[in-house]
Amino acid sequence: MVNLSDRERHQRRMPKVLVVEKTANIQALLKKRFSADHISLDATPLIAGAREKLNSGGYDVLIWDAAASKTEQSKGLELLDLLTKDSSRTYLIVVTDQDGPLPIDRLKTYAHRTLMRPLDEDEICAVVSEALHQQISRAEYGLHREIPVPLEFEGMLGASLPMREVFQRILEAASEDIAVLITGETGTGKDLVASAVHKRSRRRNGPYIAVNTGAMPSELIASELFGHERGAYTGATETTKGRFEEAHGGTIFLDEISAISEKVQVSLLRVLETKTFRRVGGEKDICADVRVIAATNENLEEAVKQKRFREDLFYRLEVFHIHVPALRERPGGIALLANHFVPHFNAIYKKNVRAVARETWRCLRSYSWPGNVRELKNVIQRAVLMAKAEELTPDLLPQRIRATAETHAARQHFPIHAGMTLDAVEREFILMTLGSTKGNKKEAAQSLGISRRALYDKLKKHGLL
Repeated sequence: MVNLSDRERHQRRMPKVLVVEKTANIQALLKKRFSADHISLDATPLIAGAREKLNSGGYDVLIWDAAASKTEQSKGLELLDLLTKDSSRTYLIVVTDQDGPLPIDRLKTYAHRTLMRPLDEDEICAVVSEALHQQISRAEYGLHREIPVPLEFEGMLGASLPMREVFQRILEAASEDIAVLITGETGTGKDLVASAVHKRSRRRNGPYIAVNTGAMPSELIASELFGHERGAYTGATETTKGRFEEAHGGTIFLDEISAISEKVQVSLLRVLETKTFRRVGGEKDICADVRVIAATNENLEEAVKQKRFREDLFYRLEVFHIHVPALRERPGGIALLANHFVPHFNAIYKKNVRAVARETWRCLRSYSWPGNVRELKNVIQRAVLMAKAEELTPDLLPQRIRATAETHAARQHFPIHAGMTLDAVEREFILMTLGSTKGNKKEAAQSLGISRRALYDKLKKHGLL
């Protein structure tokens, strides 16, 4: 049996755990391993039931077994997205298959922990125990405070759960001398993650060579990476070392790895397999004591299916995978980063910006940030540079951001808009009608021209009961 400490056992509020699964296997396991005196355990077979239970009372831990129909999977992702955006204090654990229909990378942007099937009973119990201990520790500091975490890690800022997961993955990768693949959208900071892995590894005192392969002409990538011998091609007047030789004893970071040609992919695969390479035009093997970290904003699995990227190279690179979440997937990330960038650019431009206007915050939070952290940094830099007063006002923001906020405000005022599905329109219209009748379902049904029974069916269908 898994027991909590005496201190934890006597906390004023018993930790609550909710399990969403069809089989009841996880529920039975937790009942067996955890004493009923220590945790309150609820279960539901459907996501709609989970939403209802979460609305009726908070849970410390939510466990979702994602082996479900496509509809359930979609609703499950919607629920995780809602919890994340609301900065929920619920610890999220997702159980899935390695080759399941839901992308593991996407799940990891929501969940604190993602467990693979077949489940190890000891592992899931240990994860739940760890989650409960963490939640109880947080409760000691007050239910509305964040779990204490470092805000800065090797030049990166992040207090959200997705970023804490990234920091943990960096430490895990750094402890082993293996290849690492970093994925994420443009501007998320994949280069900072690669640098952090190097700085925390045993190679930290060796060279760190960063190469943006996407910015190089394809015909020159091989020469840049592996060097060339004199006379190897027209213009090669002397023997030149490549980036791999420069990185000997350290780390090489290959950004935009999907851009390299088939021929270079073969050479890179050889480096990973044999730890040797040859310069262009050379006949002698050269030792490559180099750790390879690669990054891409492209879906390499899709590139493999399209025969644009070698499958064997993909698996060699993905020995250890770190996914960097987009800015819109990091709760509180916009405020944290903006509050960091304002004083930073104050110092550079000798400004005296002391505050960000409430309306400006609304604009920043409404925008989806396709350029991620890099785009936010550029926007704050421009706003501080242009500021004439001590407050950042909306007029200092680019038009695209202000326009998005205006559209968002209009949708909040009237939530039905073009592009919504009929189901979504029906749900919003029912909510609007209930609002106008102050929740009176009899009046709402009459207003909608349907029976009360039909209204209850629709409320159940849309998860509003």
